[in-house]
Amino acid sequence: MPPATTPRGGAGRVPPSGDARSPAKRPRDSDDSGSDGDGDSDSDSDGGLVSDLKEIVCLLRLIKGGANRDGQRMCEQIIASVAAEIQTMLEETQLKFEMERQNLLKVLSNTSKEQCENSLNEEYSKLQETYDMFCREKDAHMQTFRDLFSEVEVEKKKLLEQYEHHNLFSEVEVEKKKLLEQYEHHKKTETTMLSELDKTFSEKVTYAEQSVRRMKKDDKSFIILRRMMILTLTMSEANTPRIDSK
Repeated sequence: MPPATTPRGGAGRVPPSGDARSPAKRPRDSDDSGSDGDGDSDSDSDGGLVSDLKEIVCLLRLIKGGANRDGQRMCEQIIASVAAEIQTMLEETQLKFEMERQNLLKVLSNTSKEQCENSLNEEYSKLQETYDMFCREKDAHMQTFRDLFSEVEVEKKKLLEQYEHHNLFSEVEVEKKKLLEQYEHHKKTETTMLSELDKTFSEKVTYAEQSVRRMKKDDKSFIILRRMMILTLTMSEANTPRIDSK
């Protein structure tokens, strides 16, 4: 019974182990061809890797299910070899992905840098145009302000002249009123003095007439004296200056 069992196990499981080695090596060959060509996409590489892994798992299950004690060491060696190959494939794939990621980052970095520089140049151009427009508008506004300030200065001078003229006219009016008041005062004083003089002269004339009458002298000298006094009074009134209040 043991000899019959041993040939059956050895004869029934050696070909699958040989077949298991060829599929395990197949992904590595395909990976080498893919790395040499550099034309496969990431999706094709991932799909092939998944398919190879599924085949490897199936083969490992078959090897594990049909292995016996005599072929256990060989199966362990095959499994270790396949695991090493899988680890190598994973490392190579990871390295490939890392290189592609770095290349993509470089491309994106260069593209982003160019876009940033272009955007910065555009914004700087817009800012320069806005600044130039601001300078032009500032000059225009400053000129308008200067013109307005000049007009204000002219109006200010006119108002000052009018104010000074008004003040001068007011001063003239005040002086005129003062002069008129002084004239009225002098006129009243003069009138009072003339009245007093007239009264005094009249009293003297009356006294003289009474004296003459008393003396009953019909002397022509009295008439001449009277005429001279009247003439003197008349001349004094004529020589007195009269100022019109209007």
